[in-house]
Amino acid sequence: MNKYVVLLRGINVGGKNKVKMADLRTELIKEGFDTVQTYIQSGNIVVESNLVSETITQKVATLLTQKFTLDTTSLKILTLNKESYESVIAEAPENYGRVDQTVDYRYDVLFLIDITAEDAMKEVETRGGIDQSWCGTNVIYYRRPGPTHPDYTKSALSRLAKKDIYQSMTVRNWKTTTRLWEMIQT
Repeated sequence: MNKYVVLLRGINVGGKNKVKMADLRTELIKEGFDTVQTYIQSGNIVVESNLVSETITQKVATLLTQKFTLDTTSLKILTLNKESYESVIAEAPENYGRVDQTVDYRYDVLFLIDITAEDAMKEVETRGGIDQSWCGTNVIYYRRPGPTHPDYTKSALSRLAKKDIYQSMTVRNWKTTTRLWEMIQT
């Protein structure tokens, strides 16, 4: 059995496309997935399976549309095997996500779906001295001011949501990203 991280885009966002993770977990087990774990309500799943990533993505997509009432226009699924997910952790910039008690920053990972990191980086804006981004193999790392930072409202990341390319990514904070890494290893 292999372990996979499955990231759902477009569920439980702004009160739309509500899917209870307990219900999803139950349906995935009925569908034959082993050791199904979910993390928080934003579509983070770890499963064990003998299937390949593409087949898992297809099965989860079919299950979501058959068992839940969803607007599928923004729904996308990204399935990463353990080796692919490990590269997300390994490629992070040095000290990425390390908490600095003097400066409040948020660290995000933009997981890319059906687009290359190079193409996505062309659309990802940063504001000099406020934001910073780094290109990984299949993700983009993005540091922005946190809520107590004086430049909190000046981040360029919010502009990304207005671009078409935003439909080709799903964003997780570094804490969630590393928690999923812990889950896939156990």
